[in-house]
Amino acid sequence: MDNVEQLLTVLQDIRQHITRIYENFKKTSKSRLTEGYVETKMSILQEYWVAFTNNHNSLIRIVTKEQRKSLEYFKNEVFVDCEENYIQGKAAMKDFLQPAHPQSSSIPAIGSPLSMKQQVKLPNIEVPTFAGNYEDWPTFQDLFISLIHKNDGISKVQKLQYLKLSVSGEAENLLKHIQVTEDNYDQAWEVLRQRYNNKRLIVTSILRKLFNQKKLQSPSVSHIKALLDTTNQCLHSLNNLNINTDQWDPLIVYIITNKLDLESQKGWEEYVSKEVSGDLPTFSILKKFLEIKFRTLELLQSSTKEKNTVHTFHTTTNFKACVLCKEHHALCHCKSFGKMNLQKRREYINQNNICYNCLIPGHPVKYCRSSSTCRICHKRHHTLLHHSPTASTQGNLLQEYQTQHCNTATGPTYKDLS
Repeated sequence: MDNVEQLLTVLQDIRQHITRIYENFKKTSKSRLTEGYVETKMSILQEYWVAFTNNHNSLIRIVTKEQRKSLEYFKNEVFVDCEENYIQGKAAMKDFLQPAHPQSSSIPAIGSPLSMKQQVKLPNIEVPTFAGNYEDWPTFQDLFISLIHKNDGISKVQKLQYLKLSVSGEAENLLKHIQVTEDNYDQAWEVLRQRYNNKRLIVTSILRKLFNQKKLQSPSVSHIKALLDTTNQCLHSLNNLNINTDQWDPLIVYIITNKLDLESQKGWEEYVSKEVSGDLPTFSILKKFLEIKFRTLELLQSSTKEKNTVHTFHTTTNFKACVLCKEHHALCHCKSFGKMNLQKRREYINQNNICYNCLIPGHPVKYCRSSSTCRICHKRHHTLLHHSPTASTQGNLLQEYQTQHCNTATGPTYKDLS
């Protein structure tokens, strides 16, 4: 790791020199910009750039792909940024050294709006990753050719660096021993093409992916979507390889319906008997059925979640901890509350902002939504708070209630007194 740190330090130092040469050149007064001065500056700039690329190549050789993902040097694309400064600096100097000609007035001066526009840094290029799967090669190849391979604004050294950073697995091992130099890019690209640009192997891989999809054990939104999406992807990939799948409908329908679970197969038979009378169902009809199926399941799942949420809410509301003893029951079922005399029960209700009617804290009796009333006088208070002139104020209301309303020896339970 020490060697890596040393190389990064050297690269940072050289990069600062390259940037400073270009910045100072733009600020140099016209009186000092002689031919000899500019040529000397350009020579020094070239030497720094050679040193930078050599150290960069040394760094590439000793760091692993995992290290590249964590090092700021690679994440911030320092090589690309430094190369841009080198190109702009050398271009500006070469433009200055060009002999005067009739159209020289049209060449933008250093620091002009057009020159400043050329200094704008382009956004980072997002390169796809290829892991060595044959069915992924056509997509990777097309994207890489479009973004990198045919991009004239990128040097071959950069292209090779992008290529090595865009592969993993078997494909990465193929390029592992190819050094990042200007001359090695074409060789590296050809190595990948010779290995993976094999139509027969690509088609075989796509068909294997199409036919070997797992059978569904039960109707599932994610599994039905995956079955449909994978089938569409494989058919599109085959069509992109100039393999006509227009007449494959009976085969595709047979394969995909046999991958469905029993319930979905029954639903398909009912659906197709209504949609098709005597003719063979097409893949488009099967796609429509599968889309209806997973959308229905999504709606049912949403409905179930809402019901579960409501149920959980009511359960939580109905079984809050008792405000008196903190156990898992309502206040009206609390033995400690039931053992109090009437006066103490009423005092406790008043002191703790508890409803007289439902014995639930948080609202007064006038806002109570409970339809229950006192079982003795049928007024808007709880039976445990009923005052009877014939009962002793210190007596137990449970005994009074039992004497007046029950013929059994055991009397009512606490939950009978709501």
